[in-house]
Amino acid sequence: MNVPGGLGETLGGTLETLRTLAQGSPSTALMLAMHTSVIANYLIDPRHVPASERASFLEQRDWAFREAMRGKRFGVANSEPGAGGDVKQSRAEMRDGRVWGVKSFCSMGTHADYFMTAARDEADHVRYWLVRNENVSVQSGWDAVGMRSSESVSLRFDGAPVVAPLAYRGLLDGVNNRHWSTLSFTAIFIGIAESLLDDVLSPRAPMLQKTGATELHLTLQACRAFLRQCVSSEPDPATDDYRRQVRDCKLFVTRELARHAATLFTSLGGSAYRFDSPVSRKVRDLLAGPLLRPPVGVAFDEVFQELVGT
Repeated sequence: MNVPGGLGETLGGTLETLRTLAQGSPSTALMLAMHTSVIANYLIDPRHVPASERASFLEQRDWAFREAMRGKRFGVANSEPGAGGDVKQSRAEMRDGRVWGVKSFCSMGTHADYFMTAARDEADHVRYWLVRNENVSVQSGWDAVGMRSSESVSLRFDGAPVVAPLAYRGLLDGVNNRHWSTLSFTAIFIGIAESLLDDVLSPRAPMLQKTGATELHLTLQACRAFLRQCVSSEPDPATDDYRRQVRDCKLFVTRELARHAATLFTSLGGSAYRFDSPVSRKVRDLLAGPLLRPPVGVAFDEVFQELVGT
């Protein structure tokens, strides 16, 4: 899809780029995914935007594309401690055109120029806001098992200025492209697992594990097929059924790859156990997959409730 001010790319092309990049630098791929996932909300067909919001949406879209072409970075600051991965439980507030609150897992940290941020407006409605990186500081550092170089720190917003409601007012409950971020995470962890498999099959590997490598290969085949299905069946606009399919894809892929990688890792032994070994690093990165939105606990609860009809 060609868009004003940019070269444009499809969902499939974006995921392929992220998957390939993740084979060499998972954290770089994750940070790029945050950026492209924010920009993806400007690819919504204007006919799906409420008529009262359409003019401002088009104006903001042109501005966002120009900023991106100028090299400005768009980050995501939605998660909050205690919210359980649900943005509608956000306690951050937007008052007088500024955002106040603490956000966790903010990839790129203070290096982003703008943030997609969930916060409550004056009427206590949670909305997505586009916030400028001013009056933003690091609340706590990033000391995680994997994705260590993504600097997914906690940030404090002390009156960060709001540019506008992100894309259009009502995006959270209306037509949006949030599935881009979920599928982007999925593609990244497939790329990490592909690179891990290459390491295990290398002549320099500490021990060749036929069973573990074969199982990881077969699991990757299933993961790639599930992701391709989600890309090929993307509706316009995204429906609730499609979002559930996307959620299930991310849940299946990240859990299965983390499980197989951990099993394979424990069977390797030797130099693979060193903290700085490529195999060790990629296994730790894969363990971060189930934590990304939607986190595994939230996703499992949703799937079970759907299965039992509650």
